[in-house]
Amino acid sequence: MYIIRASITLKDGTKIYARDYGKRGFPIWIGPEPEPVHGKRVKY
Repeated sequence: MYIIRASITLKDGTKIYARDYGKRGFPIWIGPEPEPVHGKRVKY
């Protein structure tokens, strides 16, 4: 399942916001299985 977050923190500690990239949120895969691979990419 995808969850949507307005900001993410990178490994170096930098926090980036979706609004700075013209998006409403970043999709993040959460689930026990690996992220499904399919032809359509989720866009938000």
